[in-house]
Amino acid sequence: MGGIDKHAAFYRAYLPAERSLIPMTIALATIVALWFLVYLVGAVGPQPQAQTILSGAHLAPIASGFDNR
Repeated sequence: MGGIDKHAAFYRAYLPAERSLIPMTIALATIVALWFLVYLVGAVGPQPQAQTILSGAHLAPIASGFDNR
């Protein structure tokens, strides 16, 4: 194996047995909870009102190009 012993400390971090799953689980649960909170605030919050179309009398001066003052 000549030389792999020099890099054993680097590769030791990738061993799953030495990782702590508790901080990773807490971080993932926090991210999911924050995303869900933002989703709920957007879904429950005020809904945008649809724009109503103006009647033809209001649009006539714009369409004809005349200024009725």
